[in-house]
Amino acid sequence: MIVIVGAGICGLATAYALSRQGVDAIVCERGEPFAEQSVGLARIFRIAHRRPALCRLALDARAGWQRWESEFGVGRLLGTEGFVAAGDCDDTATAMADAGATFCWLDRKGIADRIPFLDAPWETAVFDPLGGSLRIRRALVTLARRVTIRRAEVVSVADDGSTTLSGGGVLRADRVLICAGVRTPTLFGPLDVTFAPHTRFTYTGVNAVEASCLSSPSGYGLPIGSTGRWAFGQQAPDPAAVRRLFPSLTPLGSVDCVTARASWLDAGGDGWTLARRGAVIAFVGSNLMKFGPLLGELLAQSLLNDEPPSDLGNLQ
Repeated sequence: MIVIVGAGICGLATAYALSRQGVDAIVCERGEPFAEQSVGLARIFRIAHRRPALCRLALDARAGWQRWESEFGVGRLLGTEGFVAAGDCDDTATAMADAGATFCWLDRKGIADRIPFLDAPWETAVFDPLGGSLRIRRALVTLARRVTIRRAEVVSVADDGSTTLSGGGVLRADRVLICAGVRTPTLFGPLDVTFAPHTRFTYTGVNAVEASCLSSPSGYGLPIGSTGRWAFGQQAPDPAAVRRLFPSLTPLGSVDCVTARASWLDAGGDGWTLARRGAVIAFVGSNLMKFGPLLGELLAQSLLNDEPPSDLGNLQ
């Protein structure tokens, strides 16, 4: 049996990948599934990254999202809005070219055409036509129905896979995957990662549904599916700056969460690390949602084999 700690995108995707191979897995979750780092209705999918390796992995992940759409039969999971990388994006263009990914350059008018309510201060941007808004709540709800989730808090995990619960019970596992976000270092050990506050604002306004996703020096934004709402996230909340960017939008509220900080993340805050001790694997990273289907497959392979797939190791 395999025990997975954490019912976010990585835990649920891995449990689902294992189930497709006929492997028994239990996901332990102390609270509501996907209520911490995976909270929210939508996330950005993009091929555009600053490293060619991430661009290539994103292309594989996109095929995974399309496969999930076909398998789940719950409607669209990956939108077709496109993605705008604004500001200093030369590294992104170079990485996409190296990965053989399709992109084009936008001028200020091109940016406005794709995000009409944005008062853009940037002269140029890279447009990723394969990017879009992920309907992640829809995906996560479907995944949760297809795997076994046990509502229990894990307090310790031994090298042999023995997993102790807060009530005193112990699960005996052949392998354990800890992908519990902020609790991963506590349960596994040091992973050279810290976590900082992060805020996503929600707005409503004209043309929010048709707008492309956005990444910029000021933060990132995306349409929330077909709700007519627009989300914009910042590590250091600055509502005045957001009003200058989106003068026609009306604020509705905000969601507070966390973001990872680590030496192994790239300049765009993307990446992950994997570590192993005995029968236990720890996995933690930043901006992981867009890689969900691919990470599930790769982490399942890591649990079933002595060595992780090279694609996981390349981003450490």
